[in-house]
Amino acid sequence: MTLWQSGGLAFGYVVCVLAWFGGGRPERFAVGVLLLGGLLSGPANAWEVNGIYPVWPALDGATLLILTGLCFRSDRWWPMVAASGYALMVLAQVIRLMDPTFSHYAMVSAHIGLGYVVDLALLFGVFERWMAGEKPAAPVAWRQAVRTARVGV
Repeated sequence: MTLWQSGGLAFGYVVCVLAWFGGGRPERFAVGVLLLGGLLSGPANAWEVNGIYPVWPALDGATLLILTGLCFRSDRWWPMVAASGYALMVLAQVIRLMDPTFSHYAMVSAHIGLGYVVDLALLFGVFERWMAGEKPAAPVAWRQAVRTARVGV
């Protein structure tokens, strides 16, 4: 794993924590989708066919569809940037499948760079929410869970 991959992974986890505790419902939903995609990408690396990883386009395509759906359900700007980043990731993988001269390293570099774009879009979306004075979803959700637990006792 290169330094850029390690840095992107650490940066992505920090952004996910900040988005989970500082963002609203769209940000929390995106965190869940991104973390689930990250968890599933580990086993996807085991399936290699002639130097090509066929599960990667499926995972990124599913993430693209989910983020595109989030674009239409929320009033935020950052899901469009994140979905665009994933669209370019899928495009790089399709080019890799179609053109054998497109190197694996170029595709992975595009994936890493666009991963930074997706993480930055989510981070700036949370920052914009904070600057607008909107309350995060986290404290409200925790208070509701505590209230429900007390009522059930």
